[in-house]
Amino acid sequence: MCIRDRLATVLGGARDAYRREGTVPDWCGVDLLRGWAFYLTREDRHRGGGTLGDEWTAVLQRLREHEGAVGPDRPPPDAREPVNLPSVFSTEPKRHRDSAFLAAKQARLWESHVAPINQLVDQIRLEIAEEWAQAHAGSAPPVSVPYVDPDSGGIQARVLFVLESPAGPAALGSGMLSADNDDGTAKNVWLSYQASGLPRTFGLAWNAVPWYIGDGKRNRNVTATDVARGMEYLRQLLDLAPDVRVVLALGRPAQASVASASDVLGPRGIRVINAPHPSPIPAAATRGRSLQEYNAAVADAYAEALH
Repeated sequence: MCIRDRLATVLGGARDAYRREGTVPDWCGVDLLRGWAFYLTREDRHRGGGTLGDEWTAVLQRLREHEGAVGPDRPPPDAREPVNLPSVFSTEPKRHRDSAFLAAKQARLWESHVAPINQLVDQIRLEIAEEWAQAHAGSAPPVSVPYVDPDSGGIQARVLFVLESPAGPAALGSGMLSADNDDGTAKNVWLSYQASGLPRTFGLAWNAVPWYIGDGKRNRNVTATDVARGMEYLRQLLDLAPDVRVVLALGRPAQASVASASDVLGPRGIRVINAPHPSPIPAAATRGRSLQEYNAAVADAYAEALH
């Protein structure tokens, strides 16, 4: 029996269910979905092309959204798919404390406006995990790299917020970089959107060091080596977000990372605004001055992004 016939046999139950119900069965695993996509591609090639239709689209979408898919498991976003930005957002900070609200957000991580960046996140997670495994001789800690928020502008963002490294509530809690996270920094970012009028879809959060470097209780300080490694991913992110007009570099590690990407930012005419990190810690130490400077920078970025 040839590969094509063997695949047809293996896929028989799934394809029958799809024809009956019009949806890809939930019980399909990543390997089965990949085999299904491969089978449809071979069939299309065998028939001379142009036969890929709704079944192909449904299989790829299920594979993009599958909770077991990582990195190269997921197909690239369909360039033909329209980018529809969200229009309804949280009405108060720290909404990720609401498990239903958070679950609804997590189900949208592969919408077209954030899928390319979240595929980059998967790539980062795999690459850093491999580096740590080699460095720790197989006893490496798990790697956590939060996804970007589907309530951000994603690839259509105009203002890129670059912070230091993911906080615990992002890396170990919601699994995403979001102004809705349940921590003080996220609350200050949420309030800055409200105060400045900056639409959520204008913004996109990132970190100079995209992976979590804490111990579950607190973050450690990033090193120059961490920032240098993370800067490579900042460059890749900028390639995915061509509409960015302003980069808010928040705190010294972020400013060092952004400065290293000046050869990319300059030719694109992207303005860099340096400002304090919006964490409550420096805000308390400066009696609120750092937070005032941060809020002024957000308002300045919004004015620049409108041009």
